[in-house]
Amino acid sequence: MQENAARASISNEEVEALLESSGDAPGNAVRPYDFAAQRINRTQLPLLEAISKTFADRAAASLSALLGRSAGMQFDSLESVKAADLQAALPMPASLAVVRLKPLNGFAYVSVEPALLLTLLDGFFGGTGRANTDSQAAIAPAAQRFLTLMLRSFAADVNAAWLPVAPLELELVKQETNPRLVQFGSPQESVIVVKYTVEFAARSGGINWLFPDSLLAPLRDLLAGLGETAPARKQEPWAPALTTALQEAQLDTRAVLAQAQISLRELVSLSPGDIIPIEAPQQVTLLAGDVALYRGRFGLSQGRNALKILPGAPA
Repeated sequence: MQENAARASISNEEVEALLESSGDAPGNAVRPYDFAAQRINRTQLPLLEAISKTFADRAAASLSALLGRSAGMQFDSLESVKAADLQAALPMPASLAVVRLKPLNGFAYVSVEPALLLTLLDGFFGGTGRANTDSQAAIAPAAQRFLTLMLRSFAADVNAAWLPVAPLELELVKQETNPRLVQFGSPQESVIVVKYTVEFAARSGGINWLFPDSLLAPLRDLLAGLGETAPARKQEPWAPALTTALQEAQLDTRAVLAQAQISLRELVSLSPGDIIPIEAPQQVTLLAGDVALYRGRFGLSQGRNALKILPGAPA
């Protein structure tokens, strides 16, 4: 017992000596560890990773269509960062969009590297993609309008990517150039950062989606794969409603009773009172637009022109 007690007791001089000796040994230097930024284990939110990859594939096509030239986007990683650290790490000025993912409560954020935004803007106007080095150019009205166009082009991609989990609708709320004015949540709240790399005109840059934990809380079990399926959406009885509406729809029909073929010479020589001979057919075709519906025979019914439908398919 005395020996164990002696081993457990270390004097201040011994502590200092141990620290000095460990600091001198190669590879034993104290290394900082950032507990605020941790890469999320992808097995924790496997569906969020799948959603991010799907969005990247679809958004690349939408961005290419917007620019009129090929652009690439790939999913990089998921990270969890404290709100205070994220806010401090964003550039000043920033290209930051505040969006809603309806019907979720709260906001998500899209951060675009200013240099990338200017590269895409230059390409949008037919340039080579050479970015303006002036950071203030990223907050100019033209750059902010282009950011709006880009986010609107992503709206359908967001909906399609998230549909396996929940139907979400992207809505742009506002754009912000000062990240200090954005509330990501309490300083210690975690924010999930989904990182993408965009490539255009031999240049690349980052676009990050920022999801506060509170925003994704209603979907977290589904994103972690703990739920077997996404919550079933209420299916409206569309079939009966469509059937009723179709039955009440008004449809214009016509029947060509006769046709005649004459030359252009005969046509231009016609004058009032001339007669074009035609032969009345035995049967005529009832048309809806240019679609043949029925075969029939022309006649009169209650003093009106009428068409009697005959059995058999139209010619």
